[in-house]
Amino acid sequence: MPKEQSLRANVERFAEDRKAREFYDVVGIGFGPSNLAVAATIQEESEGGAMPPVRSLFLESKPRYAWHPDMLLQGAQVQLTFLKDLVTLRNPQSRFTFLSYLRDKGRLNKFVNLRNFYPTRIEFNDYYCWVAHQLADQVRYSRRVLTVSPLTMGDSPRIELLKVKAENTVTGAREEYLCRNLIVATGGVPRLPREMDVPVDERIFHSHQFLSRIESRYADHDAPHRFVVVGSGQSAAEIFHYLMSSYPNAQVTAALRRFAYKPADDSDFVNEIFFPQMVSFLYGLPEARRRAIIREHYDTNYSAVDLDLIKLIYQALYDRMIVGDDRLAIRSFLEIRGLRTTGGAVIAEFFNSATEGLELLEADGVILATGYEREKRHPLLFELDPYLVANATGYCVQRDYRLLTQPAFAPGIFFQGFCEDTHGLSDTLLSVLPARSYEIFQALLGNQIEQIEQIETELSEVSAKGAP
Repeated sequence: MPKEQSLRANVERFAEDRKAREFYDVVGIGFGPSNLAVAATIQEESEGGAMPPVRSLFLESKPRYAWHPDMLLQGAQVQLTFLKDLVTLRNPQSRFTFLSYLRDKGRLNKFVNLRNFYPTRIEFNDYYCWVAHQLADQVRYSRRVLTVSPLTMGDSPRIELLKVKAENTVTGAREEYLCRNLIVATGGVPRLPREMDVPVDERIFHSHQFLSRIESRYADHDAPHRFVVVGSGQSAAEIFHYLMSSYPNAQVTAALRRFAYKPADDSDFVNEIFFPQMVSFLYGLPEARRRAIIREHYDTNYSAVDLDLIKLIYQALYDRMIVGDDRLAIRSFLEIRGLRTTGGAVIAEFFNSATEGLELLEADGVILATGYEREKRHPLLFELDPYLVANATGYCVQRDYRLLTQPAFAPGIFFQGFCEDTHGLSDTLLSVLPARSYEIFQALLGNQIEQIEQIETELSEVSAKGAP
C-alpha cells in the first residue's frame, strides 16, 4: 500500500475510533474527590461552548460514591475549611460549591448559625455524593480496571491511543474503552507494619475497614471488649476516641511509637504551604531542597492529630481517672513487632524503645491505623513502562501532573495523589483540588487541540500529494 494511502487509512481509522461509542478524550481511574473535581471542571468548562467538548468517563470500583466510608465516624470533622471544597477557589459562582449544596439541602442558614468553618466528615461525604449525583453521566461504578494498553495507528510506531480494560464487578462482563488521555487517581494502599506477617484474621484489620468490621464483629457495645489501636495519627486518635465513647465497658489501649499524640501544625503561616502557588515554587526547587522542605513540614499531615481532638481525649482520660476507671490507656514508645492469634485472643508484640524490652498486649481486636502508601510505579501502567520516563524514585512528572513520556507516545497520562515528592504535601490532600483540576483540564484541552491539529496536518499533506 502506498505511504500516502496508508497514512489516509490510519487517519480515517483514528477518526472512526473517535466516533466510536466507547472512545473518550479522557478516562479517569478512580472517582474519589480528585477525579470528582476534574469531572466538575470538565462539566462547567464545557457548558459555555467556547471550548471544544471533552468527552470523559470515570471508572470506579465501588458500587456507589463513598469517601472513606469506614472512617465516617460520628462527630469527626474534616481538617480543612468548607471553602476548600471541590470548586470554590476555582469558581466561587459554581453550582457545585459546598454552599450551593447546603442551600439545596435546606441547611444553609443553620450551617451559618453554627459559626464553624469545619463540617463533619459525614456531611462532607454527603456533599461529595451530591456533586457525584449531578455528574452521574460521567462515571460508571462497579468497574475494576484490569489493564491499560498502548495502541498504534496501523503501521505507524507512534502510540496514539490507550485501551483500558475493565471488569463489571456486578455482572462479571469485560469492557474496553479507547482514550487519548488517562487520569490515575486510585488513592493510597493501606500500609501494614513492615517486616512482619499480619495474620489473616477478622480480629486484625486496618483503619480503612474500621466501621464495617467493628460493627459486624463487635456489635454488642456494652460487652467488655479489649481493643488495641496501633498508630499515632489523626485516624488512630479518632478511632481511640470512638471506641472509648461507643463502648463504655471496653478496655481500649492506644499504642504509640512516640511519647504522645502530637498536634498537627495548622498555624496560619505554615498553612500557606498548601496554597496552590506553593506547588510551582516547590516544583521549581532542586530536588534535595524540595525534599528537605517537605520533611520539615511533615507535622502538618503525618502522625499528627487535630488539637481539639487531643483535648477531648485528654479530658475523657482525666474524667475516668477521677472515678478510678483505668480501662483506657495510652502507651508510649511501643513499636509493633508481631501479631499472632489464639483461639480467644490476638497477641500483639511490641518493642518498647524506652525500656528496650518486649511487651505483649492481649486483645479481642487490633486496629492498625498505620496510614497509606503511594506506589511509585503504578501496577496498572506496567504495559506502558517502555514509553514512560522514570528515575530511581519513580515516574518523572511534569508540572501539570502529566507523566513525562517518550517522543513516540502521544497520550497524556496524569497522576493525582502520587506526586508529593515533586509537587508538595498538598498533593495527597484536598486543598489544591480546584486548582489542580483546572490545570489538568487545560492540559487535556491542549492535548486535544494538538491531536486535532496533527490530524488536520496529516490530511493536508495527503491531499497535497494527491493520494488516491
